[in-house]
Amino acid sequence: MPRPNYDALISYLQDEYGDALRWVASFDSESMGYDVRYIRDDLKTELSGFNFDTIVHRSMVVFNRQHLEDVYFHLGDAESLLVEYDEAMAVHLYLDDRRGVVIKIQRGPDISMPEFRESCLERLES
Repeated sequence: MPRPNYDALISYLQDEYGDALRWVASFDSESMGYDVRYIRDDLKTELSGFNFDTIVHRSMVVFNRQHLEDVYFHLGDAESLLVEYDEAMAVHLYLDDRRGVVIKIQRGPDISMPEFRESCLERLES
């Protein structure tokens, strides 16, 4: 995938999910780097600094594409992962072997996979 269009993705997610959209971060699991692409205003203090670093770094380690494919080697390539929590859902979209996007959405709105993944990828590729 060429350079992802994160602005188009954020715009789409805000239109679809409004205030239910919590944050979006892109990541590179090889370098363990990430960029916060969007964070809802009321979460900036709650997730600032160390807390956000810890959350994203742990998610890159635990939900790493290579790790998932090693565990479920018989199923083929991992394309995405949806993890549901009491308060939110985390969607991990894998763009290639090392890059991806984590999208956190408050519980409530329905998300249908693989349609959600395909809609997000369309925006990222625009």
